[in-house]
Amino acid sequence: MSETLNIDLHTHSNCSDGALTPTELVARAAAAHIEVLALTDHDTVAGVAEADRCAKGSGMRLVAGVEISASWRSQAIHVLGLWIDPESSSLRRELESQAAHRALRMRKICVRLSESGLPGERLLAAVQANPGLPTRAHLAAAMVADGIVARSDEAFKRYLNRGRAAHIAADWPALEVVVGWIRSAGGAASLAHPARYTLSAGARRRLLTDFAAAGGAAVEVITGSNAAHHIEACAQLAMQFGLAGTIGSDFHNPEVPWNPLGRLAKLPAGVTPLWRSHGL
Repeated sequence: MSETLNIDLHTHSNCSDGALTPTELVARAAAAHIEVLALTDHDTVAGVAEADRCAKGSGMRLVAGVEISASWRSQAIHVLGLWIDPESSSLRRELESQAAHRALRMRKICVRLSESGLPGERLLAAVQANPGLPTRAHLAAAMVADGIVARSDEAFKRYLNRGRAAHIAADWPALEVVVGWIRSAGGAASLAHPARYTLSAGARRRLLTDFAAAGGAAVEVITGSNAAHHIEACAQLAMQFGLAGTIGSDFHNPEVPWNPLGRLAKLPAGVTPLWRSHGL
């Protein structure tokens, strides 16, 4: 059964930085014939209950998930928590802390923008008008809407990236701490898009060593932005460190045509699907 399922274990709704409500996301996934869908919003489980209700009505299986920001050797790392208990009081407490950190960081960034002669207070208000947790993606979109930049990537290159005037380093909790949160909520931790981090091959192996030692369960071998050589490299890492594999589009917005829901390759031979240990 697991070899033929249409699975997408990495998606976002407007509870974080996605464009669709949880209901709209599930409807779109159903239209794409996805059978198992994980909602993995950034640092929040606010949309999981709504998505689960809608999924039951469509016959789809909803995996409760979250994508948590962590830090490893001063590098921001994202960890997917899959098959979590979204009602876990300990997890919710830690995610509330993450949300407060995001809000404070956003205010500091907008102060920096004001100091650079930009309308920081207006941009902050635009970000706060969004229903989800504040992210730099929201801020970049607000800068486009305000006519400050032409495209979101320009906002990062000119103002928000490391070394630019409005950059504020994120002080996320350590990788092993985040993996512990996920495990304590009954979930399995998968290292999100490992090929996307700016790391040498040696550093990437050290990251996987520490992730596995912390109790990490899987590597996201296939994601929307992965080229064939990335898939092969991630598959090798999963097998080398005795980790399972996951697949996910990292879907945010239907207006990005090159990254649709569920249109994903199969896991390479030799990589054990994480979902196999969950009866799929």
